[in-house]
Amino acid sequence: MRLEGQVVIVAGASQGLGRTIALALAEEGASLVLAARNAQALSAVASTIDGMGRDALVATCDVRDPQSVHHVVERTLAEWGRIDVLVNSAGAALRRPIAEISAADWDDVHATLLKGTFLMTQAVLPTMIAAKRGNIINLHAPLDKIAVPGFTAYTAAKYGVEGLTKTLAKELRRYGINVNGVHPGGFADTAMVRTAVPELKQGLLDPATITPAVVALALQPARGLSGETIDAHAWNTDQGLGGGLQ
Repeated sequence: MRLEGQVVIVAGASQGLGRTIALALAEEGASLVLAARNAQALSAVASTIDGMGRDALVATCDVRDPQSVHHVVERTLAEWGRIDVLVNSAGAALRRPIAEISAADWDDVHATLLKGTFLMTQAVLPTMIAAKRGNIINLHAPLDKIAVPGFTAYTAAKYGVEGLTKTLAKELRRYGINVNGVHPGGFADTAMVRTAVPELKQGLLDPATITPAVVALALQPARGLSGETIDAHAWNTDQGLGGGLQ
């Protein structure tokens, strides 16, 4: 129970990698705030966490909407009075030739992946700055592997998330806040991937591949590793990037 007493918000916790991450953090003793748009799916995740004997708060949220995001933070602080870790894993998939992508489609993908990461991060900062510590973990993507035709909107947004991570790491280090990115190292076996990339029949990674690295990032002390993108598959093989992250 290495995260006993820690409060973690997981944005995008209703399915896929977000759900897998939330369950792994609960297994380590964290109290979870589960944020996503699908209240029914969140309740199912919360029920599983309750079955572990851990605490889970369901907070229906649209990460694209500032008011909705702030409501999640307010509920978290009202319940537990602290926020130790934020995981930005809300997802959106769009695979379409660029000539067929509407401006609305493009904006929706970027609003979920990039703007949502910005809004969630901005909302938790006052609490983390006051505590002089915190870990923000953004879900990146293995960009060298997914830069394939049809993923222009998604890939561009994920490049934006990576840039946000690197810049925030420098900006927030003086407050003791670590900001890092993590990805599974390839296409994970999730419903979103199976829908967007149906031709991939082999080589999909177990979603749990990502969890050891996420837990390690969540455990970091103030002014730890920051501004990095962790390939979770490689991390598992290399045992913490050669000792740089334990």
